[in-house]
Amino acid sequence: MKLLRTETKILKMLNVIVWALLLLGSAEIFAAVEDEKPALRYKVDLEDTRNHYLTIKVEVPVDSDTTELMMAVWTPGSYLVREYARNIDSMTVTSGGRDLEFEKVRKNRWLVQTKGIESFEVSYRLYCNEMSVRTNWVGNQYAMINGAPTFITVPDRLDKPHEVQLLLPKNWTRSATSLKSVGDDPHRFVAENFDELVDSPIVAGNVSVYPFVVAGIEHQLVNVGESGYWDGTKAATDLKKIVEAHQEMWGVVPYDRYMFINMIVESGGGLEHDNSSVLMTSRWSFRDRGRYKSWLSLASHEFFHTWNIRRLRPKSLVTYDYENEVYTDSLWIAEGITSYYEDLLLFRAGLLSRSEFLSRLSGNVEGVQRTGGRKLQSLKDSSYDAWIKYYRPDENSSNTRISYYSKGAVAAFLLDARIRKLTKGEKSLDDLMRRLFADYVTTGYTTEEFRAAASEIAGQDLSDWFNSVIDSTDELDYADIEAIGVVAPYKKPVTQVEEETDTKETDTKETDKKETDKKEVDKKEVDKKEVDKKEGGSKVLAGLTGLKDRLTGAVGGKSGSSKSRGRPYLGFRTSAADGIVKVTSVKPDSPASEVGINLEDEVIAVNGFRITSSVDSRLSQYEVGDELEILISRRGQLMTLNLTIGQLESKSYRLRFVSRPSKEQRRQLDLWLNGTSKQDEEPAEEK
Repeated sequence: MKLLRTETKILKMLNVIVWALLLLGSAEIFAAVEDEKPALRYKVDLEDTRNHYLTIKVEVPVDSDTTELMMAVWTPGSYLVREYARNIDSMTVTSGGRDLEFEKVRKNRWLVQTKGIESFEVSYRLYCNEMSVRTNWVGNQYAMINGAPTFITVPDRLDKPHEVQLLLPKNWTRSATSLKSVGDDPHRFVAENFDELVDSPIVAGNVSVYPFVVAGIEHQLVNVGESGYWDGTKAATDLKKIVEAHQEMWGVVPYDRYMFINMIVESGGGLEHDNSSVLMTSRWSFRDRGRYKSWLSLASHEFFHTWNIRRLRPKSLVTYDYENEVYTDSLWIAEGITSYYEDLLLFRAGLLSRSEFLSRLSGNVEGVQRTGGRKLQSLKDSSYDAWIKYYRPDENSSNTRISYYSKGAVAAFLLDARIRKLTKGEKSLDDLMRRLFADYVTTGYTTEEFRAAASEIAGQDLSDWFNSVIDSTDELDYADIEAIGVVAPYKKPVTQVEEETDTKETDTKETDKKETDKKEVDKKEVDKKEVDKKEGGSKVLAGLTGLKDRLTGAVGGKSGSSKSRGRPYLGFRTSAADGIVKVTSVKPDSPASEVGINLEDEVIAVNGFRITSSVDSRLSQYEVGDELEILISRRGQLMTLNLTIGQLESKSYRLRFVSRPSKEQRRQLDLWLNGTSKQDEEPAEEK
């Protein structure tokens, strides 16, 4: 046992040495790049930040009678055509003090007449007022500059060096980026090629930098907009734990410097890059435990991408086409597997408790099971549809699509459990990801190669599993997770009959109070109280019925005996503004859809009484089975619809740890949560 553990450590050390040699080689390559004349030189002037503008001048060498210029239309990691050229307000092209003829030949291309000259300069003003991780923001306090929405380039010189020099306002002190510095100017950088330029966001202003070292490699937390509400030192300490857990899991470190750019800007989101990531958060997140844990989870997610998608990619994404959509059916691998590990590695880093981790994983399960779109769109198709659906949600999205983030995370969990069950803990999804990285980091993988590797690791053909979970809209099967000590999500309605007959489930719930957090326990207690009301509260309810009947006439309710004690359900949502209530979404196969309530209908009255706020606020006056007379206005036409209130199913999809695990389940649970292989882990002792 000790010998195997030593061998494992030696293998990890060899991996680190190999990557160090590769990085040393890249350093030598970079030295050569510094000696090579850049294909393009940019000067980025930030003097007009108060109006959200950058003025960019780029020097372009000439090697033909015409030169074509290009701007990217999307950025890697965010699969939507965003038409970045729309933010260019004006452009001039000059050479030797005279204007050159040029014309726009496509939405993102310009053709310049360059006969008889050696170089020319393009100057353009770029509007930067969109606060997101894939666009640009320029203000009077700081700037965030992303490559794709900023830099015009020459299509046939994408593999050449690109140099960037920032011209900062006088009161700005620092700039930060993962790009290499050039010369004595701290705000002058060079990218080996256009890919690296796009992949290296730049921030500038009075930023705060918190360095830390892991495995001899420098990392930095760069806080932008700190304003005294973030403890950068504490956040950097926690990030260090995250980095250690990720490096331990992967066994290789493929970068020589890494930067977490933390934009504290009252926004959200994150975007991964080779040697950095951009995170967006609120100044109020640090002191709120739940929100801070979510920020750590976001950082863990983007850092995991350092391996998965930034270097280990689907074959179709190995080379980026910045002007057209690039399709893959594997975004569930890129984003879903990453979403699964973001919290698993946060637990392994000691930054989440067991109950917190399982609660977050349960949130993904709950999200999938409560999304109607899971019945219409497979994980495979959700990858293709990212370009037209995921980043363009509407009122009907939850009914027609599934997220490759949430369902992908659940699929990753189920794949991990299946591999662990089939191999009795010998192998796991950890091993699969390490195998893929070793075999396909330079070439990229196909869907068939990913599935073949998974089957090899599992020791069994997993084709049927992939066909069901990834390629179809079948309901997910959670049977395998019991092997690793987790109870499948509880999916039956909590009813009186079930409470009387399923005593085994009741006993399990009581025992699980010791295993789960207080919130889960409280929820079960509430469910039990509801059942108690049904069984023993008839006298109290009978006494209240008369009071209810007297009150409902005054508030617009309908008197009469209760049809059901379940939660009332209409199946549509509304929003209210200035006393006008409009329908914002309608669930399929709901009471609302059955009577023909439409999106944008104005709800005027319910049972003859005026509605000026959300219809849900009136539901407390009614019960399941009651009939409502709803007066609506549809494009100016008044009509009355008669709706019978339905019952919202009382289902829970929460995961729970097995309350009385066997010795093997405890061993597998330890292997899963702690990330150690069977060879390195002594079996847990029976308690």
